[in-house]
Amino acid sequence: MNYIFAYDGGGTKTHLCVFTTSGVKVFEQLGLGSNHAASDGHRFESVISTLFNDAKKTLNIDNDAIAFIYLGLSGADTADDYKKIKALLDPIFKAIPYAFDNDAWIILRSALKKPYGVVTISGTGTNAAAINASGQKTILRSLGYVLGIYGGGLDIAREGLHYAFRADELTYKDTKLKPMLLEFFKAKNMDEVVTYFYPTMKISKQDYGKITALVFEASAQGDTVANEILTRIASYLAYQTEGVAKQVDIASKAVPVVVGGRVFEDSNTTLFKAFEEYLKTLMPKATIIKSKYKPVIGAFLSALDCLELKQTELIDNNLKESGCEL
Repeated sequence: MNYIFAYDGGGTKTHLCVFTTSGVKVFEQLGLGSNHAASDGHRFESVISTLFNDAKKTLNIDNDAIAFIYLGLSGADTADDYKKIKALLDPIFKAIPYAFDNDAWIILRSALKKPYGVVTISGTGTNAAAINASGQKTILRSLGYVLGIYGGGLDIAREGLHYAFRADELTYKDTKLKPMLLEFFKAKNMDEVVTYFYPTMKISKQDYGKITALVFEASAQGDTVANEILTRIASYLAYQTEGVAKQVDIASKAVPVVVGGRVFEDSNTTLFKAFEEYLKTLMPKATIIKSKYKPVIGAFLSALDCLELKQTELIDNNLKESGCEL
């Protein structure tokens, strides 16, 4: 029996699933985030290899039983990134055939059987990519606000903090975010909250991400400032979507736009409705699609593509029975 190892390597967690070539899931495990830039590659190497070895040990298999490994990775953004990642993966996988790409592409593949359309992601960070009917691909640099990108969960958290502090100093509207943050930090006043961020950051990325949920909560309670934040974030995401579509000349066509990431998965309707409205103006013929599969399934399906194996009805049924649907 040949196995396919599928990785979804994000900034906060790494998801490994092992499948048979017919789509039966035989192993699943989560690890820490595996963005190679987070610790000069040391944590990346540790997370990827630990998951790899745990799976082989659990399944009692050796490298010869593995048909292919596919990794969708956050942080695979530049040519230099790809060179560094390959140098880290080669010693782990040795002679096993493998491929990797930015995690945006596995989210696209998780929703579409035909490689044609746009994907927009808002998770810990944000990204967008597009591919046209001729196979021409493009993807954003996704290297932070200064270098042109904005719209991830951590950006929402930063906005929430920004406007809570402005409310405290009476430089903008009042907002429910201020008392929510005081409760979150168990602080008496916003001066105490300052100490978590200045002169040095004393909050983990995971806790920082929890502030994103407070913005969603405030929005659900009708908070004007929270709704402004989410609407503005939606506009960034829509313009990013249009931008990659324009780069491959499909912005005016009837294209699927796959949305992914935890921000889009949230039940908050303010952001999604605003994104929908902005996109309708920018790309009137586009159709928004939410994948029925988890992103890691996109890595499995990408491996099938590399092996030139079709995504059959049997495979889809096996994925469903293996609990791979969202």
